[in-house]
Amino acid sequence: MSALAAVFLRDGARVEPARLAGLSEALRPFGRASAERSDGAAGLVRRSSGASASPEDPPGRQPDGIGGGRLLLFDGRLHHRGELAGALGLPPREAGGLADGALFARAWARWDEAAPLHADGHFSFVVWDPARRVLTAGCSPLRSPPLHFSVDRRRAIVATAPRAVFAWDGASPRIDDARLAGALMGGYGDPRLTYHRGVSSLCPGELLTVTVRNDRIRRYYDLGERVRPMRRTTAADALDGTRCLLERAVADAVRGAEPPAVMLSGGLDSPTLAATALERLAATSGTPRLISFTGVPEPGWDGRAPRRMTGDERGPVTALARMYPALDARFVDAAGLGADHLLERVVALAELPPRNVGNLPWIHECRRLARAAGRRTMLSGDSGNITLGWEGPPLRALLHARRPRALLREAVHSPGRLFRAVGKRVARRADLSRLPRYPYGAIHPDYARQAGVDERASGDRRGGPWPRGAASSTEARILALSNPLRDRDGRSIRMAMQVIHGVGIRSPLLDRRLVEWCLGLPDEEYLYRGRRRALVGRLMRGRLPPEVTRAPPGRQAADWHLKTSRILPRIREEIRQWRGDPAVACRLDLDRLLRAVDTWPARTPLSRRDHPDYGIVAFGLGRALAAGRFIRHVERGYGVAP
Repeated sequence: MSALAAVFLRDGARVEPARLAGLSEALRPFGRASAERSDGAAGLVRRSSGASASPEDPPGRQPDGIGGGRLLLFDGRLHHRGELAGALGLPPREAGGLADGALFARAWARWDEAAPLHADGHFSFVVWDPARRVLTAGCSPLRSPPLHFSVDRRRAIVATAPRAVFAWDGASPRIDDARLAGALMGGYGDPRLTYHRGVSSLCPGELLTVTVRNDRIRRYYDLGERVRPMRRTTAADALDGTRCLLERAVADAVRGAEPPAVMLSGGLDSPTLAATALERLAATSGTPRLISFTGVPEPGWDGRAPRRMTGDERGPVTALARMYPALDARFVDAAGLGADHLLERVVALAELPPRNVGNLPWIHECRRLARAAGRRTMLSGDSGNITLGWEGPPLRALLHARRPRALLREAVHSPGRLFRAVGKRVARRADLSRLPRYPYGAIHPDYARQAGVDERASGDRRGGPWPRGAASSTEARILALSNPLRDRDGRSIRMAMQVIHGVGIRSPLLDRRLVEWCLGLPDEEYLYRGRRRALVGRLMRGRLPPEVTRAPPGRQAADWHLKTSRILPRIREEIRQWRGDPAVACRLDLDRLLRAVDTWPARTPLSRRDHPDYGIVAFGLGRALAAGRFIRHVERGYGVAP
């Protein structure tokens, strides 16, 4: 992995090497090897771990030269390198010797700011042009490593982590209360806001251009414009196209010096990924041994999970391992760990409070065990439920889109689904009046009022399963996938996890070509005559066991109640200590948190029937715990060493 930073002094002063060294030192947690380059009014820094999991991507020294004195910093990974090299007219032998950053430099020399559209992958970059005195930074579409920036009339700083901005300015970090309040409420607001005042985040698919006098942000990639609806495609064509794109995405993801591991659940997305990876490895290396890691509840779990969900996914994964003997399925219960396992380190490295604290123990353990097994890369099937493994449009979407024939067809074949949807909507409306003011966020009422929580939250509903303003199911999925709020914290958290465990994540189901294809297919490919997730079901027919194709959805971290109960005395004492810290006490509703701890349920709560303040017990306590530690971390001036 690597981290980058660039500074541009807009007033024409020269960047001193000593100050550039300080900028590099701030990024030390992300890599030991350092490359620094001072070029007049600009300075560029790259920190690298010096390791590479791809044979075509040797660890090269950056910045890379582009031509005309231009310099490039690159972080991330290119997909479909062969096709990019062909478009550039590079012979395979020459392209194979180029690192991803050097290959992207060739693309920038050819296409300038259009290069990110020609280069598939998950990456971020910075380009300095001394002749024009222009600094350009960008992030790849859909997903990218984090990239933060701070621009004023004197200087512009772009960096992987906000700590670089504070290191250059010599200033103490200050919390952005609009962003923190939004996080306590579940997430909303400007997607470029970070938790630090004066520091912004560049979203995937955006370019930042800074000149001496001006700066602007331009969205160069629009998923809605790239999706081409295919209403007249046949079922066979849809299946063949999907299979081809999936195999190409997986083939690119398993490219490396050693086989990756797989994060495996009992659903359809990651088993589809694992089966395709096994077939690819068998065809290329002949040694397709693939290790998978599945989070399961630890002994002592009370067995409670939400209705129509399973909390233990051992059964489907075991059946998949029987079908594929080359799959080494390993189950991770994170026994004995508390819900806040390594939370302090994640907060210090990601420089933000994680949202789903209950998932941290098994995620940490999966990565730790993967590294112990000699794996530096893990495949993940995340976002498959919106693309390849989408279950089809909700019935209300067909009604909203004025498709009465399709609505009647699906209602006839699955009437229970229609009744449940209507019943849930009625029950939810009836229950709203009995909910607390802030059902899922233990936010201090005065702080909420000062931060404008009610006004902000009521004006932002883009993250829901049916985003406001969506005229069709395709548009709803486009809005969900392209919504920058969806993964704005996840980028920094994945980076922190990679620093801690030395294991990177690759997401083949977020391959740009596969996503654009899947979103262009008609609804009938996903939902037909009551069969949900029909596309992936037909694609994997005979390649996945019935235990997988018929498995109910899984509830990850189903033993969160047990892991939280283990540390309740420590949580209670910590909340009491926060009473003496005005920075925490003015932001969090400590009395409400203590009531939740003191009335902690004896078994896993599933609704308000199990605890009157269910939202705080199940979600708000973890968010508040992360937020409180983040506030203390910033107060100490980043005093906790990563």
